Parts: sequence; C-alpha cells; structure tokens
Amino acid sequence: MDNGKVGNAYAQVIPDFSTKSLKKIFDDHIDIHSDVKTDGWKGYSPLKKIYKRLTQELSENGTNFPEIHIQIRNFKNWLRGMHSTCSSETLQDYIDEYFYRFNRRNHRATIVDNLLDRFLWVKSPTYKEVITFAT
Repeated sequence: MDNGKVGNAYAQVIPDFSTKSLKKIFDDHIDIHSDVKTDGWKGYSPLKKIYKRLTQELSENGTNFPEIHIQIRNFKNWLRGMHSTCSSETLQDYIDEYFYRFNRRNHRATIVDNLLDRFLWVKSPTYKEVITFAT
C-alpha cells in the first residue's frame, strides 16, 4: 500500500492453509525485504524466520484488513457478473485474469501497446494447442 492505496495484488489457489502452501505464495510474489502484514493465522508464524519484516495482527473479523475484503468482494462480483460461474479447474485462470487487470489499472494508456507487443512476438499456437486449451 502506498498512501493508503493498494499497489499490486495477487491470489493463488492453495490446497490448504499450511505454512508450506502459504510459503509458495510468498516465494512467488513477495520480496524477503518487504513489509508484510498478515492476520494472526498460525501458518504465517514460521515465515517470520525468512520474512523478517512480517508482522501479524488479529483480524478483528476483518475490520483491520479492509483492502483484502474489498478485493475479495470485487473479484466475486467480477466473476459472477462477467462469467456467472467457474469450475475449480479454471479458478486459478480467472484469478490470474482478474489480478492481471487489477495490477495494470494505472497503466491504461500503454496496456494496448503491451498486448500488441505480446501478440506480435509470441509464437502462434498450433490448432492442437488451441483445442487442448479450450477444453
């Protein structure tokens, strides 16, 4: 957060709330020197050995973590409104799409240029790849 506003956000489907599962998210998205504030879930406690600037607070039913609850609500509304529903197999794809858009919300002027670059320089998929991905 910068000046009370959320910077980038990420979400990932995990099998459980264990330290091992949570660590993967941290490893993928959080620099070890970052300030991290979590709720009091015990699965975060062992991560303090690696992420020295991790602090934990009891959530007080979410009242002191309003940003995450806004993101959850916005994602659910986007999913229900835009796509109606999704399966557990495609949930991560929808999460990735939502947060791709969210994290680029301040770069609207150049997002088309970035997409065009990606389309122009990426190898086109084969018919078999398209069919496999679509099913």
